[in-house]
Amino acid sequence: GINAEYGKHPPEIRAEAAAKATVAAFAASEGHAHPRVIELPKTAEGLGFNVMGGKEQASPIYISRIIPGGAAAKDGSLRRGDQLLSVNGQSVEKSSHETAVDLLKNAQGKVRLVVKYTPKILEEME
Repeated sequence: GINAEYGKHPPEIRAEAAAKATVAAFAASEGHAHPRVIELPKTAEGLGFNVMGGKEQASPIYISRIIPGGAAAKDGSLRRGDQLLSVNGQSVEKSSHETAVDLLKNAQGKVRLVVKYTPKILEEME
């Protein structure tokens, strides 16, 4: 009877959930990571990383190098290949290289970075 099936998910909903899970797993393996917030103390040596990219290069701003012993290296959260999304709440997603560097240079004290890991950028740049 019909009542016995009541309350169970119809197979198409289960299939859709499985497909969504597969897509999520694929996206994760592709490195479309969730944005992460990292707070780094600005030292006399700066923040301890270099960035590359910018709109003039038709590339996002991303972390190209973590300087050994610098603030970013000590913190350990930032990774080479992280795309820089914002600096202290100012988006750099569409900014030029110079704009992003200026924001990082002019930031004082604790600097709040929003990044997401996109290793594809590094592959394209290597």
